[in-house]
Amino acid sequence: MKVGIIGAGSIAGTMAGTIREMDCAQNYAVAARDYGRAAEFAQTYGFEKAYGSYEELVEDAGVELVYIATPHNMHFDYIRQAVLAGKHVLCEKAITVSSAELEEAAALAEEKGVVVMEAMTIFHMPLYKKLKEIVDSGAIGPVKMISVNFGSCKPY
Repeated sequence: MKVGIIGAGSIAGTMAGTIREMDCAQNYAVAARDYGRAAEFAQTYGFEKAYGSYEELVEDAGVELVYIATPHNMHFDYIRQAVLAGKHVLCEKAITVSSAELEEAAALAEEKGVVVMEAMTIFHMPLYKKLKEIVDSGAIGPVKMISVNFGSCKPY
């Protein structure tokens, strides 16, 4: 799957580094508000294309999935643009700033037949899948509440 990244900050860099190591996805295009920054990011992480506007990336027919790594208040606008262009979306948290925006994004994604998902890594971590399996099996009895702390180490 060809991934286009909107935003060229440190979180986007972490995602681009991860995608570079994957067999099922590839770094294809990146966009930043400044073309020079996008071009540098593209060279660092092995992207084919760099754009100086987010709209150009969304309009690129080669982009299959858009990863959004901009400030929260901008997420909905870019989700909407990507979905209307027929792209799947993976968006950093918080996915939107209101439940109304999220409901609209979900309805639009369903209408267009694409996936819109928040980039919450714990959904896909083997540890959490195993914990869910244990809870669902009933092996530890009825669970009334689960409290979990989540954090990560950042190299900056």
